[in-house]
This record gives sequence, C-alpha cells and structure tokens, in this order.
Amino acid sequence: MIVHAVIALSVVAAVAFVAEATGATPGGIAPATWSFLLRAALIGLLAIAVPATVTGITERSRMYVNWQRSHLAKLLLSLLLLGLAAAELAGLAGADRPVSLRSWLALLVVLGNPLVCFGLSFYGLRITLGRQALARTSYTPDMHREPPVDILESAAAHVAQRAAVIDVLEESRS
Repeated sequence: MIVHAVIALSVVAAVAFVAEATGATPGGIAPATWSFLLRAALIGLLAIAVPATVTGITERSRMYVNWQRSHLAKLLLSLLLLGLAAAELAGLAGADRPVSLRSWLALLVVLGNPLVCFGLSFYGLRITLGRQALARTSYTPDMHREPPVDILESAAAHVAQRAAVIDVLEESRS
C-alpha cells in the first residue's frame, strides 16, 4: 500500500514545483510554502520509495519462481525513480532561489517523476491483475450463457452437507 504514497508525492512535487517556479499562490498558499512542500514531497518520495522497492523485490522473489519482463521493468523503473528523486533533491539543495520552468530540474520533477510513476502503475497492475488491455474481456455473465447458469441452483446441492469445522485449540494440542 505504500506505493500509493509514492505516486501521490510525485504529483504533489510536480504541482509544488510549478507553483514555486511561477510564484503562483493558488488557494492563498504562499510561494515559501510551495517551496517547502516541494522539498518535503521529494524527501518523502525518496524515503518511501526505498522500502517500497525493497519489499517489492523480496515479495516477488518469494511469490514468483521466474521474474517476467514486467517484474524487471518495474524494478528498473523503481531504481530510475530513486535516482531521479535523489538527483532532484541534490539539484534543489544547490538552488538559492526558485528554479526556472525551463530547467532540467523542471523536466525531471514535472514530467519525469509522474511518467515513471505511470509506468510503475501500469506494470504493477499488469502483475497484480494479469491482463491489461483496451480490448473487451472474455467474461460472459452466467445468465447470458446458453443455457443460463444459476449459481444458487448449483450451490443448493451442497446445502445439506455438514460444515467442516476445525477446532483450532484441539489442533494445537496434537
């Protein structure tokens, strides 16, 4: 679940960068606050992306015998995001005034991080859900089949069976 924070912080950093660079005050928020929010979002992104990447590697190694191309792409994108965030923080550390929207730093924060997070989301969903496509799925509702399938009718045959109850305390004694 921590990966959702990484995605959110990349968007917050992009918005804060634009607001700081342009001197905008949307919602009455001062430019100094946007400056703080930008740096805090990047620090948070870096701090959360490290354990997210490490746990992703250990979890995949435990759940999957072979790493598919999606796993490798996700790992490479995770490492790229870590590198981007570290480079952006280093670039901001040397800046004594708001950075221009025409700088390499703006390109990385405003476009780079969200695009990498989009790629991470795509491959993460592909791994989790299996299939990602714009085409229709092969799913057909039971009632649209020929002949229609009524799941309640199928389950009714098992109602008379006695429930299998496992006594956990009894199992732990043996």
